[in-house]
Amino acid sequence: MQGYAIVDVETTGLYAGGTDRIIEVAVVQLDPLGRATGEWATLINPQRDLGPTGIHGIRANDVRQAPSFAAIAPTLAQLLASRVTVAHNLPFDARFLAAEYARLGVTTPLDHRHGLCTMRMAAEFLPGSKRALAACCQAAGVALDNQHDALNDARAAAGLLSCYLGKVGTPPPWEDLLWRVAALTWPALPPFLRRSGPPRLRLRDPERLPRSPGRAAAAVLRRRRRLLPRPPGEWRAWRSALA
Repeated sequence: MQGYAIVDVETTGLYAGGTDRIIEVAVVQLDPLGRATGEWATLINPQRDLGPTGIHGIRANDVRQAPSFAAIAPTLAQLLASRVTVAHNLPFDARFLAAEYARLGVTTPLDHRHGLCTMRMAAEFLPGSKRALAACCQAAGVALDNQHDALNDARAAAGLLSCYLGKVGTPPPWEDLLWRVAALTWPALPPFLRRSGPPRLRLRDPERLPRSPGRAAAAVLRRRRRLLPRPPGEWRAWRSALA
């Protein structure tokens, strides 16, 4: 029983089964007690226009050198496998992730019925709150900076889940889900998608950047710099993490 994988995706639109694609994905891993153990994020080149840039703030130049979904699919699969998938509006994120893998000929166990939705759970744990991520975070006292950045949103949803876990105690009412998901088998990836070695996570580090390719990591840096201005010294320190 490994715990939870809190995910967030930014997309070109709303239709996972059509022409819309994922353009950014983030994963925050929590152990069964709700403690953060690692996080990962990357921009993705959707090989089409980016849709409503006014919402997600991602520009064409940001994804020009970013990896395709096929390139990051093996890493992402390792981050999600054997963990309960969690998201704020999980059906949306799960549909897009499943659709991206389906385009590669891979049928995954990604399904909102095998996960937890912090938005739906808010009805029980945050009564009286609206269901939007920002409203739930405000009600729960969870920080949310720069909404619609995938990693920031995933961190916020992870904070909500930790809040809910604190309210229900140990073991949680959904403990059986942790065991059932741990037993689910992810299909073998096609040879052209396989990679060796575990994905690179930065444990307990709030400033995770994708390591490969370097230009995509730099694009994430540029994007987050636009979203959240910081003192130059901090950005130099962050950029050094790419070395």
